[in-house]
Amino acid sequence: MRPPARVAAHLASAAVVVGSIAACGGPASSPAGQGPQEVFPLTITRSGGIAGFQDVLVVAQDGRVSLTRKGRKTRQCRLTAAEVSRVTAAAAQVPWSRVTPANTRPSFPDDLVTTVRSPAGGPARLEDPQSGGGRQVFTELLSDLTGDPAASRLCTPL
Repeated sequence: MRPPARVAAHLASAAVVVGSIAACGGPASSPAGQGPQEVFPLTITRSGGIAGFQDVLVVAQDGRVSLTRKGRKTRQCRLTAAEVSRVTAAAAQVPWSRVTPANTRPSFPDDLVTTVRSPAGGPARLEDPQSGGGRQVFTELLSDLTGDPAASRLCTPL
């Protein structure tokens, strides 16, 4: 049998561990408690495919966007106010704390991989249901911005 002082010390240590674990699951780490500042900057990446895409789109909370494409000059623009709202709502739909990081490498040579990543979690492949209901918004944004800059309806050049 252990002396009472050692038992008390073990119980105190156990209480600290349990308290630490409980603190990790508080509202700050829940998806509902996440604010825009916690999920931005969002990084949407498209790679692979027959064309050999390597596109990286970074969206800041204020709507500024940086698009880097293989073999091209980096493009910067600002999303319209409506699009900032759509992207913010889409990011809020992703269950970041539960997203299992996805394999970002193509499985075969012409596999096109599109992922979204946030400081809150990821990357999540957009075709994976765990990426949430916002995947259509992310895909539309990527498609609009990788086209002709003059034809973009979602972003104005800086």
